[in-house]
Amino acid sequence: MFKSIKLAIFVLAMSFNALGKPSEDPYIFVKEVATATFAKMKQDQMLIEGNPDALKKIVEQQLLPHVDHVYAALSVLGTQAKDIPREKLIVYFEEFRVYLLSTYSNALSSYKNQIVEFEPSRPTENKKTVPVKAIIKESGKPDISITFQVRRNKEGEWKAFDLIAEGISMVQSKRAEFAPIVRQQGIDAVIDFMRMKSTQSSKTDK
Repeated sequence: MFKSIKLAIFVLAMSFNALGKPSEDPYIFVKEVATATFAKMKQDQMLIEGNPDALKKIVEQQLLPHVDHVYAALSVLGTQAKDIPREKLIVYFEEFRVYLLSTYSNALSSYKNQIVEFEPSRPTENKKTVPVKAIIKESGKPDISITFQVRRNKEGEWKAFDLIAEGISMVQSKRAEFAPIVRQQGIDAVIDFMRMKSTQSSKTDK
């Protein structure tokens, strides 16, 4: 189960790299940038293997601008967000971004030339949120079904905020993990938890 989520996170990282002006069709956007990014990863594979920090730089510069980390962070908190002071939320948003950076960088290290097949475009009918489905194929292993949740922001840009791997939502799983911590210890405990995880990830890379 967790391997499926990790691989899905990896494909999410692959799929939302900047490539000129993103397509207004979320389905085409995901497919086109995924294809281009797979080629880039193959080209830079030796550099990435020799320098984990290079991988983090790639993720920070090319992936995170296409992930709505604030919306994702708020979705994780759910109704608990309304009880948290704004100044604390700002710190939480930034730490969540760093947490995602470490998570995606770690997932990217799983790159093994997997094949990803995306569903064809469908009418969006001016929808603000669209699920884009895909299948991850790897020789000798069962196919993995994933869904990218992308959202059109106020500027009309599509940004990722969640992924669902084998029926498991990343946002919902983190909400289940963080909710009792917020309720019992407060948002500062969640911030400290993410900092710890990010630090551990950096030490593991080295």
